[in-house]
Amino acid sequence: MAEKLDTSPEEEAIKDEAREFMTGLVGSGTGDQTTHSAGAPTPDGAEIIKSWKSKYSASTQDATMKDFWSLYDPYLTSIWRMVYDEADTNENLEQTISFVEEFLNQPGMDQLKKDHDCWCIVHTLENLEIEGVWFFNGPDPSKLFLANEESSWFTFTQLGPEAIDPVKESVEIIMMPIGGKLNGKVVKDTKVLC
Repeated sequence: MAEKLDTSPEEEAIKDEAREFMTGLVGSGTGDQTTHSAGAPTPDGAEIIKSWKSKYSASTQDATMKDFWSLYDPYLTSIWRMVYDEADTNENLEQTISFVEEFLNQPGMDQLKKDHDCWCIVHTLENLEIEGVWFFNGPDPSKLFLANEESSWFTFTQLGPEAIDPVKESVEIIMMPIGGKLNGKVVKDTKVLC
């Protein structure tokens, strides 16, 4: 699968432009208290991310989700759905799983993990689609865009910021797919970035 990615200078320039555009779209990091959105990354937000990571390993879905929502603070953290834009280029399950693993282990990710700036759950589905949910310390994934150039192959959509029922349902479905399926497709592999 990696051999299909275009890394020409022209393509890299397009990806750089897209990253700059996405960083502009997701905000400046100043926050907006009127819409209950997160401001810049904070030590308190890092503590929430750290707690979420430990709570995720809970043994039951109900306990995990109850703990998760009790910690959620839209002023300090944000939640984003991620979908791979090039799923139609994936050739087989093993290559797709390998691509996800390589994406999550890019060198720039180490600092994000160390600083508790994010964590995620990423699923590879039977039809070779890749979908996940990311939790950020702060208002947006801009630190991810800067740390991992491969993030330009994905579309990120914010869930929330308010934890209303439809948002909770969307997050829960991705975090803990019911019956091993996400969007009616069997989850073949799950990676967690902690």
